[in-house]
Amino acid sequence: MDFRDVAKSAFAEYRQDLQRALEGLTPAELHWQPSLNSNHALWLTWHTARVEDMWITRYLGGQDEVWISGRWSEELRLPAIGNGYGSSTEQIAAFPNLKIDRVLAYFDSVQESSLGVIESLTDDDLDSNYPGRHWRDPEGPKVSWVLSHMVVEAAEHIGQVAFIRGMLRGLNQ
Repeated sequence: MDFRDVAKSAFAEYRQDLQRALEGLTPAELHWQPSLNSNHALWLTWHTARVEDMWITRYLGGQDEVWISGRWSEELRLPAIGNGYGSSTEQIAAFPNLKIDRVLAYFDSVQESSLGVIESLTDDDLDSNYPGRHWRDPEGPKVSWVLSHMVVEAAEHIGQVAFIRGMLRGLNQ
């Protein structure tokens, strides 16, 4: 087993965990915020897909994000630019009540792209960075960091979705 298999397994596992955390939640539950300064499950799901799209499709793959190439921003009627990073509490609260099946369809399109990008990487790529492909750092982070960071960030956000579910439904419900 090499790094590609490990990364693909981690991505598949967090997608399954997300599905379990969202299973059966109503539109009101998906948009419920534990406090006025909290994210809700629908926003977290969208944001996690957007971040993966940015890091894997755009940065590592050097391609247009699936959000743009797949016309998901148009379908979901959200801005083409941005992934939720730095959103205000007002912006999160005002996030539209999107159909979760469409957000998950976008998530799955992103994962399909991500798995293709991961499969194309080589061992030599792990220590590489791609200057100019990332919006914050002109040098860009190392490929190895991007892969590990994406798994950590997705696990954090999907854990938040599961926590919200627990608050709404109780333990293991």
